[in-house]
Amino acid sequence: MDRNDPKGIDERSLRFFQDVLTFVDTIRKEPKTTRIIEQLVGSAGSIGGNREEALGASSRKEFIRFNEIALRSANETVRWLRACAAKQFGSQEQCVALLDEACRYLPLTLTFNL
Repeated sequence: MDRNDPKGIDERSLRFFQDVLTFVDTIRKEPKTTRIIEQLVGSAGSIGGNREEALGASSRKEFIRFNEIALRSANETVRWLRACAAKQFGSQEQCVALLDEACRYLPLTLTFNL
């Protein structure tokens, strides 16, 4: 498992997080969007953060647990992106692209890395 593989989960999750950061810049800041932005950024960043923890795990059980948490973070990110799409917060083109990446690729890859 090469963590620098451009098609690997670690690099893809980093690019995904960077794309989420770019997307949230397109959301108009107002009271009802501030918390959504914070949650979306937190959950998207947690995917890669937990993958880093998994790679440094001291046991197989710990490795699996951190990957499970990364998968949960990916699922939570999808929920926040779906809310943004439904309420038409931010660039819908970027939101749809992020949803596509999160729904099609991230959960499958995280599951297979266990």
